[in-house]
Amino acid sequence: MVDIKEALKEQGWELERESGTAFFFNHAPWIAPKAYLHVVFRGATPSALSEVGDLMDLPQSWKEILSIHNGAILYSGAMSVYGAHASGVVLNRTDLFEQLPFSIVGENRSWPMKDRERYIVIGSYDYDGSRVVLDRHDGSTLVVPRKAETVLNRWPDADSWLMGEMARLLKLFDDSGKLRASAEDTLPKRLN
Repeated sequence: MVDIKEALKEQGWELERESGTAFFFNHAPWIAPKAYLHVVFRGATPSALSEVGDLMDLPQSWKEILSIHNGAILYSGAMSVYGAHASGVVLNRTDLFEQLPFSIVGENRSWPMKDRERYIVIGSYDYDGSRVVLDRHDGSTLVVPRKAETVLNRWPDADSWLMGEMARLLKLFDDSGKLRASAEDTLPKRLN
């Protein structure tokens, strides 16, 4: 099972700050004074996982991933992984370092796949809003354009998607965390 925080450390990124909700890697002041290249959220609470897991019919494998890291914002937001918010949790909008991940429930409400029984949106790419979709039937992970259902790319499972995309994105950024390619290159390659 993928541990995003450990994978970032193995890639050479430095954990520079921790808060009650997240771990922050590589301060990136050229983006904004309080910006970090990677934000990895602490694991979801059992109550949030149970509530959201039941509501969204999350596969056990994805619940396990969210128990380790409840979402992430990676490579200056190039790729995001959505997390579980328990109902009644108040968002702290006054402290940037106590934020929560993008909500898997909210993101699926705003852009559901037509076959809601089969697919769930678990992440996205910032460049054009392409969505990362988990197939509940076979565990595969797809990338589809925002508001469309054309498959741009596919992985056998969520772990393969996360590890493969993190390795691919690493090559697009220099050692300080600055993008050295075009923003469009942060999207996964289209299947032929």
